[in-house]
Amino acid sequence: MKYRLLIGDTIDHMGKNMANTIKYLGFETVYCSNYTDTLEKMLNEEHFDGCIFYALVMNENIRSFIRNCRNSYPQLKLYAIIATVSDSVRLELLKLGVTECIVMPYINCIACTEIAVDFYPELKLLPEIAEFLFKKKFPSTLIGFYFLCTAVKILIDNPETADYGSTELYTAIAEKINNTYDNVERGLRVMLSSAFRKGVIIKNKIENRRMKNKDLIILLAEEFRNTSYENL
Repeated sequence: MKYRLLIGDTIDHMGKNMANTIKYLGFETVYCSNYTDTLEKMLNEEHFDGCIFYALVMNENIRSFIRNCRNSYPQLKLYAIIATVSDSVRLELLKLGVTECIVMPYINCIACTEIAVDFYPELKLLPEIAEFLFKKKFPSTLIGFYFLCTAVKILIDNPETADYGSTELYTAIAEKINNTYDNVERGLRVMLSSAFRKGVIIKNKIENRRMKNKDLIILLAEEFRNTSYENL
């Protein structure tokens, strides 16, 4: 099952970029103007399971929009992207009925994985894996980043998948996030080529030598596992 998300877009296309990103975690996404009347019109005309909107300036339009959403769509997951770490703004939004606030600037790849876990509990750990890979300099702006996150998670949850062939592993990734084998294979190939060309951190050293995708995924899963235990 694919959940549908409506995402408000800003003048610099932040919403469009998020829509194009989060769809690779198993969502169907639609983006439109971030004006509250446009968002309400879309919610009235079509079914959505969640809505992500930018509340960069708090005003009565934002407050009315949230109240209307809560009255008309009580089950809708509502995410407000805000520009301040102010507790008063966050608490007001939560009190009005927002599901969660995402503070800018916030790493897009991690925000997307956190939203994904709200809808797909089986993706638990994905935000931590995304942060782990981001720190290792894997390019989070490329869609293959999310496929790599999912691959590492699959090995963490099911160590026996280390014995899978590449075809089986890519198929498992595609099934996990409602995607296709071809997208996964191409996305990983492009992202990892870019990653090693620029250099990634493997075992605390910058590495430019490309290794087999499956060997890399096994190595990353093992390193993530060890890092997680060290942080307990």
